[in-house]
Amino acid sequence: MLEWLYQKIFIAIVPDGGVYSVKVAVLKQKKLVRKEGKLFEGENAYTQMVAYLQKQIEESPLYYIALLNPEHNQGALQGCSLHDIADVVSGAKTVCRNKSWLLYSSIRELDGLKKRYAAVGLDFIFSPFSVIERFFGDKIGGGIALYALAQKDSFTVAFFEEGKLEFAHHYPLHSYETTVVGEDGNVIGFAVGVDEEDEPERGINLDDIENLDDLDIIDELDDLSDIEDLDALEEIAEFSEDEPTIEEKRTVQVHGDEAKEDMEHFGDDYSRFELIEKTLARFYTGEHCHNRFIETVYIADAYGSGSELKRYLEEELFLNVLIRRIDVTDEVIGLAMSEEGL
Repeated sequence: MLEWLYQKIFIAIVPDGGVYSVKVAVLKQKKLVRKEGKLFEGENAYTQMVAYLQKQIEESPLYYIALLNPEHNQGALQGCSLHDIADVVSGAKTVCRNKSWLLYSSIRELDGLKKRYAAVGLDFIFSPFSVIERFFGDKIGGGIALYALAQKDSFTVAFFEEGKLEFAHHYPLHSYETTVVGEDGNVIGFAVGVDEEDEPERGINLDDIENLDDLDIIDELDDLSDIEDLDALEEIAEFSEDEPTIEEKRTVQVHGDEAKEDMEHFGDDYSRFELIEKTLARFYTGEHCHNRFIETVYIADAYGSGSELKRYLEEELFLNVLIRRIDVTDEVIGLAMSEEGL
């Protein structure tokens, strides 16, 4: 009876890269009345998002809030019976899919998410693997292939054949959400029977430089001691024809920001290529392979992976690659609607 009187409101929250992506869909008698999306970022992003959501849910008592799980300790496994998983996952909540494979996530982390979003309440917490299953629903029923969801903070990979999960792994890349950790830095009360490999170290280690005196930059810095009057140089610079104008400086800044963003995407593309390469190696050397060969990769791109990732995979691993742009909030809304029979 309430469904005839009130609208149904479905809300999706996707935290990623320090940004909260929110989508609101309003239905009346199963017909879409309104849909809108909004991004929240910056120091007050969470507070602003909560205020926005509280205003949205005032419109109807029939509302459902769904979150895409951003936490590290989650994944997917073959099999659903307790016998299959008893020795593999402990301290985790599991959900069986299609009576053949399951999703798992740390109970501690799920409880932490419920507390974090207590101001609005959570009705659903969905796995990235469910997003992959839904988004590539037209593909996973075919031959074996690798499917991936690329977000800024994570990379989720799954192998499907004829709709059945064969192998999966979730790779956290960065962390903006709060997790429960022990003194040793590990998440409390959670263990998965998959050996994690340390991510490659990035950047320069100064301990590896044996003799700093040999660096050219040190010699250049030593030459600065010969300059007696820096003020005089500054005065000369003020009248130099080569001194850039304010407008030119702004242009350089804009191009600099664009170049930095391009370099970030370039680096992220290569990192994701390495993760796919690592996952394929695990698959081929593990018990799941059964002499099967992966020829095709489908990537749901939520962040901006693009031509470089495609090129790496095609040229280095000789894979057929399809990249689809994805709005993850739309997929989470769809998952929530499916749970409610819509």
